[in-house]
Amino acid sequence: MKKILPLFLTFLFFSCAEDDVDTMKLQSVYTEIEITNCENSSFTGFSSGGTFSFSCSGNNFTYTTNTFQTSAIENNSFFYQLSFSSSGNPSNIEITTRVFHNNSLYETRNYTVPYVGEMYSIIAD
Repeated sequence: MKKILPLFLTFLFFSCAEDDVDTMKLQSVYTEIEITNCENSSFTGFSSGGTFSFSCSGNNFTYTTNTFQTSAIENNSFFYQLSFSSSGNPSNIEITTRVFHNNSLYETRNYTVPYVGEMYSIIAD
């Protein structure tokens, strides 16, 4: 019995310890799309926040996508998708995308093509 008691007390102590709990946190992501040389061009696209379309009548134009929100486990990845294309005169169009995660700049990318398609793997914070 004396030999079993220390083992029982050790088991009892560790079985009462709190389990590690993963914390789910709300994440938000949106994209700011800046376009130059886009006169008389139209754009349609999709982000994880939904579909969108807009027309550019001047030389420079900025569009902000809807905000995508998801719950994710802290320090784990979640995905955000962005894709869009243009119609009109796409030969000179320059595109800069700025992806914001929880209102902080996550990444900036530049394109000179009429189609943009990206999948982002973002770490939840």
